[in-house]
Amino acid sequence: MKDFNIEGIKDITPIVVQALEKCKEEGISTLQFPKGTYHFYPTFAPEFFCEIVNNDNGLKRTAFPIIDFNNFVIDGNGSDFIFHGKMIPFIIEESSNIKITNLSIDWEVPFTLEGLVVANDATKQTFDIEVKTPYVVEFDRLYLSLEREDSPYERKFGKRFAMWEHYNLEVAESIIWDPKTMAPLYNTKLYDTPERGIHAKELKKGLIRLQTEMEKVPPVGSIFVSKGDYLQNRTSPAFRVLKSKDLELRNVNVHHAGSMGLIVERSENITLDGFNVVLKKGSGRMITATADATHFCNVKGTIIIKNCTFENMLDDSVNIHGTYVRVNKIIDDYTLAVETYHPHQNGFLFGEEGDSVQVIEQHNFQVITEPLILKKVKRINEKISYITFNKPITNKVALYDGVENISWNASAIIENNVVRNNRARSFIIKTPRKVVVRNNHLSSQMASFRITGGLGLWNESGPNVDLLIENNLIENSVYGGNGAQAVFLIDPQYIDKKNIKGKYSKNITIRNNVIKTFDSSILVAMSVDGLTFENNEIIQTDTFKPIFPDADNVQIINCNNVLIKGNTYKKLDGKETTITIDEKSTNVTVAKGDAFKKKSSKN
Repeated sequence: MKDFNIEGIKDITPIVVQALEKCKEEGISTLQFPKGTYHFYPTFAPEFFCEIVNNDNGLKRTAFPIIDFNNFVIDGNGSDFIFHGKMIPFIIEESSNIKITNLSIDWEVPFTLEGLVVANDATKQTFDIEVKTPYVVEFDRLYLSLEREDSPYERKFGKRFAMWEHYNLEVAESIIWDPKTMAPLYNTKLYDTPERGIHAKELKKGLIRLQTEMEKVPPVGSIFVSKGDYLQNRTSPAFRVLKSKDLELRNVNVHHAGSMGLIVERSENITLDGFNVVLKKGSGRMITATADATHFCNVKGTIIIKNCTFENMLDDSVNIHGTYVRVNKIIDDYTLAVETYHPHQNGFLFGEEGDSVQVIEQHNFQVITEPLILKKVKRINEKISYITFNKPITNKVALYDGVENISWNASAIIENNVVRNNRARSFIIKTPRKVVVRNNHLSSQMASFRITGGLGLWNESGPNVDLLIENNLIENSVYGGNGAQAVFLIDPQYIDKKNIKGKYSKNITIRNNVIKTFDSSILVAMSVDGLTFENNEIIQTDTFKPIFPDADNVQIINCNNVLIKGNTYKKLDGKETTITIDEKSTNVTVAKGDAFKKKSSKN
């Protein structure tokens, strides 16, 4: 940036865009920032129409359009990048060998509304919150607002000149946070509010009374957190990556984002080393990313995630998966009309000519075709595409079966990371390539590990075929109260779980982990062929009162070739350990001396 005068510039966006253009034109390989604090506004930011899986589609403005760049480095030298309004800081597309390092990303006004609960009334089901985040109360509803009077826009005729930046979003998808633990409130389920329709009354500036139906009103001193209306609140991930390869993010902090910290689609070889989604010290905020810290869809090659800290997100830490499309119509012996299902998959780039795919049947997710090559992909609209194969599919495929792209699946190494204080899970892993997860310290509101897939809602694909989970420290997860979730939850999303046929995942090993937990459910494993659970040290804690004390410690459902051995369990409540094995499971061995001695069968 040395060729650009940046002193005293309030909005650095147009200068950065100009600098990137110069780098591309002149073949400059590195863009360096003098250490400082830089503000980015959307007024002069270039915009692109982006269809982003698991996010909200639309026109997106960005300060860093890294499009068709190769062998390029952005070095922030420890700078703070502060964003304003609905922007995606970095859009990286059709690029290779990109490194981004030594910078922090934050927003001046967050995408969440956070309010301190100062009073409550259980009888009237009301609670009062003190709010500092910009907000609007209109028509008995509370809206979070990203508009600030100090934004650098012209005013003409008493109106804002740049009205596009005005942004109000009705409060919805809310959760209660505990400022003592800096995490979701224990047994959060008790304080669930409706998705929408929370009545609001402004008692005075900054003090709002909310009324809604809930099992319990939030306690005084807790923090009410809302990210806004469903299908409108995933507008601004910090990094959007598409059709790129060999990307490295090193020593990067994402303090906040209006969706995911990082979303990667149809890309290859991603390395995160010291990529942190963390609260900024002294900010007083509870929330970092309003969705996942990191999310990978139809990525191939190797994903490396190491030395990272992910905290205080409103969703998962890491989600690695493919995405099924569903059969909408059989056109002829070679061609299907397929559709995306969840609205956040609209426009999803499922496949291109030359990709290998396979079809799975809709009930048990079993593969029903040999690998097929896509000869042609014709997009009709954001939901429907025609795909033509190299071989006939006559009488093999039915409506609503799933089609999976097997060319774009990643292996992964996930090690030496910290995950804490987030709503939802630590790691969701759905890929048939080899994955190693080791030496991580995990504490999440739901399961530490979830291994699943299905055709019901998100349509995320990827049975695991070679997964090793070892040497991790897991402390007091599953405290949300959303059912008896296990620390390790392996649960394909069958519609009919009583009539399962076949297996979904293969060769999963969970060993040498230390699991400190207050609740009962440790492992639920469904439809795995080849499962080893060995040498894990389980310690019952008194951090919280058990929410589901009668849940089985281990459940084995429709599994084959299972070995359970060498596990220890230090119990505080004096109860016997429990393991249930259903009648569909075969070749299950519980070794002599293992903590799980009581063996029973359930239909």
